[in-house]
Amino acid sequence: MSSSCQMYLAQQHTKFRFPVLPEKVGISYGSNNDKMRVCSVGEVTVIQDSEAASIKFSSFFPKHYFSGCDYEHIPDPLSAVATILELKNSGKPVRFTITGGMNVSMYVTVEKFDTEEQGGDLETIHYSIALKEYREVAIRQIKVEVSTKKAAISAPVSRTDTAPSGGQTYTVAKGDCLWNISKKFYGSGAKYTIIYNANKSVIGGNPNLIYPGQVLTIPAA
Repeated sequence: MSSSCQMYLAQQHTKFRFPVLPEKVGISYGSNNDKMRVCSVGEVTVIQDSEAASIKFSSFFPKHYFSGCDYEHIPDPLSAVATILELKNSGKPVRFTITGGMNVSMYVTVEKFDTEEQGGDLETIHYSIALKEYREVAIRQIKVEVSTKKAAISAPVSRTDTAPSGGQTYTVAKGDCLWNISKKFYGSGAKYTIIYNANKSVIGGNPNLIYPGQVLTIPAA
């Protein structure tokens, strides 16, 4: 990866910057489309919601600084491993960011984190990590009417009651993502699809890629 890039995992007051950039970062955007056969037509595809993105990369935590490091005051390898395990086991989503290059910024969970020491350099820890895009789910309530024995499903309940009263615009700043913009205006990051659907002509086909200076329309929730 380019030396102009930086990679972070962040959660509340914890921010970890990877000391040595991986040679490559793989991001997979899959789908859950169904396929079925129709008489006289053949195979057809039924479009479903997309899968959460998967991210994989490998690198190492050096014991001592060298010219290939992304910054000077690198963490001790054991401390770096402990920090990532703490984020993995926290039970909360983590913000994954790549500045420059792919310009990725999304909430993820740490699905897998493998480490090893290799012969000849036992103080350096090599690792591979797998991340999964995190999506917040709105809570649905089921109300049962005892007198009629029928179940009625109420409308989805948002995690917050705040919402804009009318449409407006927002200019994307550095470090923004649709999740945070949605949380700012609607009180819930899960409503980012409202903003994305209203701005597909500006954003393009990938809702995770927005750029500073873009002017987005913020519809009323």
